[in-house]
Amino acid sequence: MQTWFQEKSFHKRHVQGSEIKSKLHEEQSQYQKIEVFDTYSYGKLLTLDGKTMVSNIDEFIYHEVTAHVPYMVHPKVENVLIIGGGDGGVVREYTRHSDIKKIDLVEIDKRVIEVSKKYFPECTSGLDDPRVNVFAEDGIEFIKKCKNKYDIIVVDSTDPEDFAAGLFTESFYAQVNNALKEDGIMINQTETPFFDEYDMGAIYQNLRKAFPFVRSYSAPMLIYPGVYWSFGFSSKKYSPTSFVSEKISQMTELQKSLKWYNMDWHKGAFALSNLHKRRIGEL
Repeated sequence: MQTWFQEKSFHKRHVQGSEIKSKLHEEQSQYQKIEVFDTYSYGKLLTLDGKTMVSNIDEFIYHEVTAHVPYMVHPKVENVLIIGGGDGGVVREYTRHSDIKKIDLVEIDKRVIEVSKKYFPECTSGLDDPRVNVFAEDGIEFIKKCKNKYDIIVVDSTDPEDFAAGLFTESFYAQVNNALKEDGIMINQTETPFFDEYDMGAIYQNLRKAFPFVRSYSAPMLIYPGVYWSFGFSSKKYSPTSFVSEKISQMTELQKSLKWYNMDWHKGAFALSNLHKRRIGEL
């Protein structure tokens, strides 16, 4: 019986994991191996092809920081697109904002959504919101059909390899730019600067080719290798730390119920170390 979940990273020279209480689920979908574990240190843990995706202990961090950061600096968020994120956590956070009219979720593997509904209902609760539309499609192909449509696009992807590699290319970011309105914002996960297994510099170089304003911010993700995680903020117009004044009172109240995000953290998250700056080509 498997007693530990261990994720190998940094060219399989680094291991991070947790002791397992039990395995709750295992299947091979059309796209990947999906497993759910009950662990001692993470709680329930969802993995795809042996890589950590979502856990009870820290899911709120990733989901809150990819939703509320762009929301607070865009003056009129009506249409949101989330590519990936079949666990539903990013959708949940956007549904907290009543002014948003439509939230589209594009997840290539519908089994991820179905498994998440069973084992992570706290994440998928927002999927029942009438503003949410779920598409079981390839995000790369979906985005090609969109033009000047979304205010915010979140690319909630796995690591840049296999079928997710295309979500980190210059051509994909150009398609995202086209799908955004003239003042749109894109958010994506951009790995950890500690191991830099996937060349953060190249990721940010591709972002800068597609967007005039590109910044990086960070938040801890306990289950991800390296723990210190980075996110890209790519905008056609707005600074990532200039809040929309009309939203401040609303967020002052909402942030009391959130587990990680608040406006003080938001401003500080964009203050980067020299290590981080060097990895993304700012030093």
